[in-house]
Amino acid sequence: MARVEAVVVCLLIVAMDVAAGVLGIHAEKAQNQGRHLRILFIECRQPVRQAYKLGVAAAAMLAASHAIANIVGGCACVCCSGDKLRRSSPNRHMASFALVLTWMVLIVGLALLILGALPNSKKSMAQCGVMRHNFLSIGGILCFVHALFCLVYYVSANAAAREESGRGSKGVGVHT
Repeated sequence: MARVEAVVVCLLIVAMDVAAGVLGIHAEKAQNQGRHLRILFIECRQPVRQAYKLGVAAAAMLAASHAIANIVGGCACVCCSGDKLRRSSPNRHMASFALVLTWMVLIVGLALLILGALPNSKKSMAQCGVMRHNFLSIGGILCFVHALFCLVYYVSANAAAREESGRGSKGVGVHT
């Protein structure tokens, strides 16, 4: 039963991250269909409300996927003390490394999605400023990367938990 639950959680995380990635890329497409004028590195763009909605939805899906992966995956930290670090399993090391990478990808991906979506939030006239090309699509691509690292984290955290529960049960019982 635990394997079925793990497969369902993995599929849910991947589906949410893929949906966030597709929304981010579609937000970039919608933004590029708006009117804009570029002079050197200054660009004036008319806000596209659809790009704002899609970008915010992509950011929300990415955050929800990350929350689910972290809640269901549990804490996979490797403490900094030398003895605990040496005794922890390779799966625990992998889970900790993947957890750090998921947080890094989350922060950069959310920042890009939000920075790409915010200029489209206003219904006013065109705004001028420094170009922000491809923020939404790069944020969408990072959603796919986030899915990969979340899978690595979840699988290795589950394997480490199974190893630790197996070690704990070996010591239980009557020894003669």
